[in-house]
Amino acid sequence: MPNTLTRIRVQSCGNGDECPALDHRPGGGIEVTGYHVDPAGLPPGEAVVLVPDTLLPEVTDLTVPSLGSYLAQHHRTDLLRVQTLSWYRVESDGEDYARYLAGEAEATAPGKQGWLDKLRTDAEVGRMRRNLHVVETPLTDYLRYQFEWCYTANTDAGQEIRVLDVTNSAIARLGNLGDFTVVEHEHVARSRYDADGRYVGAVQVSADAAEAYVALAELAWQIATPFTTWWAANPGYHRAMQRA
Repeated sequence: MPNTLTRIRVQSCGNGDECPALDHRPGGGIEVTGYHVDPAGLPPGEAVVLVPDTLLPEVTDLTVPSLGSYLAQHHRTDLLRVQTLSWYRVESDGEDYARYLAGEAEATAPGKQGWLDKLRTDAEVGRMRRNLHVVETPLTDYLRYQFEWCYTANTDAGQEIRVLDVTNSAIARLGNLGDFTVVEHEHVARSRYDADGRYVGAVQVSADAAEAYVALAELAWQIATPFTTWWAANPGYHRAMQRA
């Protein structure tokens, strides 16, 4: 292996070889060494290597039936969800987003009360549910809805929510990590969304990589602003002010 490469991760093949492996090139980019496969129809100059799931657990499917099941399995005292998107298509919103934009008085999504009851129950027994939203201003219409009709109610029900505004900030790249959830300061699952903000699945982060996610999430939490404080300081995003 050339000395100019920096070893990222390797898996023993059982015969003394260091294969497959991931190495970082000094000029940028990742070099992948794997098992050669030869699919038909490849253009000239291209090749395919097979890298086993165990080498890249971050980008393979969770082995639990759902993200909800995974989180419930590990959540005992602390769960921190990091959100970075400015738009989500969530079935549980029902018609609330459209109703919010239309000036309706209150949320009516059928499952909302059950969620608020769960937040209160978890808070009462010490099962902390924290939520950190990384934003760039101005807020999108969807985030205005999420903040005013979702976060205000969730906070009243006992959830701890903070906002990290990275507009014109050196830490703006935090949003490039995408959404992920840290459970018990140890287990990390990344959520995936399509271009329209629809949830398409989650992947479990390997134990060695999880430490960095945990540290970053906690740092971001410490420098973020409590939601109620942030929302009160930004009345221009309140629907009443938008309509005035």
